[in-house]
Amino acid sequence: MNKVAPIISFIFLTGFTYGQDCCGPGGGGSGSGMDITAITGSGGYVYRLKNARHYAYSARRPGFTTGIEGGGIPDSGNAAISPRLEYANSFGSFDVYGGIFYSVFFEKPHSHQADFSENIAWHFAPDKNSRLVLRLDNEDLIVFFPDEVQFAYAALDPSVSYSRAFGFGDLSLSTGFPVLIKPESGLNSWFSLGYEHPIGLGLTVCPRFSLVPGAQYNGIAFTLNFAWDSFFAKASFVVNEDFSSLDLRPYAEFTMGHIVLWAGAEFSHLGRDDVSVSPFIGTAYHF
Repeated sequence: MNKVAPIISFIFLTGFTYGQDCCGPGGGGSGSGMDITAITGSGGYVYRLKNARHYAYSARRPGFTTGIEGGGIPDSGNAAISPRLEYANSFGSFDVYGGIFYSVFFEKPHSHQADFSENIAWHFAPDKNSRLVLRLDNEDLIVFFPDEVQFAYAALDPSVSYSRAFGFGDLSLSTGFPVLIKPESGLNSWFSLGYEHPIGLGLTVCPRFSLVPGAQYNGIAFTLNFAWDSFFAKASFVVNEDFSSLDLRPYAEFTMGHIVLWAGAEFSHLGRDDVSVSPFIGTAYHF
């Protein structure tokens, strides 16, 4: 039986701190420090889990949001369609979020995945110009092979972020220590320095490290973002430890009342022989 290798794209929302943009679970900060983790199901089918995913929205919207996204790799069978349901709300100083994303891959034999994302954040203002956020993220991924179910990925990411407003813009410093539970145990770390200009232009720099089982530097992520009224755009540049490979992730979204439209792409392993391009497009309705 022929092996197939559909790339499972993680789908997640941006968080309450600059540091979550390209760090933490789903942003490249967690994982085992490898670019790709191979998971083999019965029958010889090989499924590849990327340790980074794009984010769907620029900001959480209170209440329920439901939507659908399509994407994949051109000229291959690695295409998928992903419906989603999310909920976000604030209760005093606490922000909560939960989402489920279900992806169906078109290449035969068909596979499915269910991705669960949850987090809770506690924030307070030490003074009128600063903000401190304590946050806990969780991600769980269940893969449905043609003839089996596998609990393929799980990670926890506790983090802390401090931001302060100045006359020239806002500065933030964030750090987290992702704990990988599946597919193998490990402890990683990341920290980020962010700047946002009052006109809506921002920059984040985020180095990433592995701590356990082996201490090593995993690379650095640079993210540019711009927000203006109902429009949001960003481009993330993620390089490995020796700058031999680059991932580029442009993304844009537009909001019209309760309707959200977005599109983007992931250019993986630029500078290497195994370059891949994964475009995606989606829409959602906010209640």
